[in-house]
Parts: sequence; structure tokens; C-alpha cells
Amino acid sequence: MSYDLESILNYIDSSEKKLIAVLGPTCTGKSDIAIEIAKHSGAEIINCDSRLIFDEMNIGTAKPSQAELDEVKHNLVNLKKPDEIYSAAEFQKDFDNLIQTHTNENGELTKKFVVVGGTGLYAKAALENLNMPELGSNDELREELKALETEELAKILNDLDPKAHLQVDMDNKIRLIRAIELVKSSGQPLAELRSKASKNRYDTIYIGLNFEKRRTLYDLINARVIKMINKGLVHEVEDLMNRYGESQTLLSTIGYKEIISYLKGEKKSLSEARREIQLKTRRYAKKQMTWFRANTRIKWFYRN
Repeated sequence: MSYDLESILNYIDSSEKKLIAVLGPTCTGKSDIAIEIAKHSGAEIINCDSRLIFDEMNIGTAKPSQAELDEVKHNLVNLKKPDEIYSAAEFQKDFDNLIQTHTNENGELTKKFVVVGGTGLYAKAALENLNMPELGSNDELREELKALETEELAKILNDLDPKAHLQVDMDNKIRLIRAIELVKSSGQPLAELRSKASKNRYDTIYIGLNFEKRRTLYDLINARVIKMINKGLVHEVEDLMNRYGESQTLLSTIGYKEIISYLKGEKKSLSEARREIQLKTRRYAKKQMTWFRANTRIKWFYRN
């Protein structure tokens, strides 16, 4: 059974807010619902998924098709190449710049936007009261850290800031490196660096999408990974490796890292890589819900 779209639209229509956030874990149908809301409300979509920022990474990120991207204008999609990096602080600035272009002299939005995605940190940085640290990069330290495995980086960060795991995806190499860089450069834990303002940055109406049973979500995640592989994920990753090498962005993205390992012969089979992608995606979905449960303003809508 699908979501009750009429109830979702009625809830949105009950508010005069021009920023509509559609959040939730991966594989819950956020993009489809966001497009329906945007068409109903005459809104544009703002992407809030950290992986959709990257051009050419399509199958493994479950990026909307070109037809879907064209159906409703999507902002902050395909901004970077797979050999580049992008941070939550950059997202916050790009988000602000976009909003300011549609803000009148009285500080009022002149257009509605649907902010959709599952990256909790990006949602907090853009919409809520999170101030992102504006510390420059330390290229020498970054190069040193890039040579280390994810597990080694997690240990270094944990030694520097024992509560960092509450702020950072400990399986994401790029975010681990940036977190270590921030803590070392500032001498402060992440929680203090990512300070909170007295009020939220934008007035937003939130809806959350999820399933009544976690097992249903996990089954859909497992099925989606199989679909990605059947759709040509291995070829996509091989092509990206040939053009961009083993970039940190590829190696920090679930699905791409495991297929790269398979292509290098580090996995016994494609089935082993597929099972690992499924497991890591299920774990990621659980982490996403930890982020979103902290936002008590989210009105949740469930499907069977």
C-alpha cells in the first residue's frame, strides 16, 4: 500500500510556509512524493542528499531519472564531479544562495521549495539551527589521512573526540577525514564546532516518510540493490574508475566502494559485494532515523 497522498497534501496546504521538507531513510519513496508535492504546490525541488550532488553517479545513488529531473526543476543536483569533494558547510552556503535569489526586500520567499533527501546533517545545516565551522582545509594532513583505512580513521577520530560518532558517519572516509581535520585544527570537539543558533535558520514545514515495519524497509533496500546491479552498477563504477580513478568520493559512497573492491578482486564474487552493499545500506537507514527522530517537528506518514 502506498502513502496517503491526499493526507500529505492536505497537511501541507494547512500551512502557509514556503519551505517544505520531505525527509526519511533511504528507499522510502521521498523523490516520488516530493515531485507530487512540487506539482501540487507549484514548487521547485532542492536536493538534500549528499550523493546526488555528484554528476555521473546515477545508478548507485538511485538518482531520479532525467525525465523526473525535468518534470519539476531540481536544484543542487550534479554540482560536482566524482573526483571532487563537497561538505555540509558548502551545502549550507549553496542552499542560502539559492534561497536568497528568491527572497524579496521584506525577507519573504517568493517561491515555494520542496527540500528532499535523507542526509540528516545537510538538512540540519540548511534548515535548522546548526552553524557549520568555517575552517580552511589542511592539504598536508588530508593527504596523510587519505592513505589510511576507514577503520584507522575512525579510531583516530574517536581518540580525538570520543563523542564524534554522534556527529559523523563513521563509515564515510571523506567525513572522517574532514572531522579529524576540524578537531585537530580547532582543538575543539565537533559538538562545540557545530554550534546551535538561538533559532532555526528557516521557517519550514516537515514531513517524514517511513514504513510501519522496519522489515518492509529492509526488504525494499535488498531488492533495490539487486535492481541497481541488474541495471548496470558494475559497468557504471568501472567507467567512473577509468575516468576518475579511485577517488575519495567514490570510496566513501555505499555501493561504489564495494563494487570497486569487487573489480579489484578483493571480493570473492559479485554476490559477496551485493550482500555487503545491502548490509551497509540497512545500517545507514538506521542511522538516518536516529538523525530524524531528533526533529520533533516532523509529521510522519507511514505505509505498510
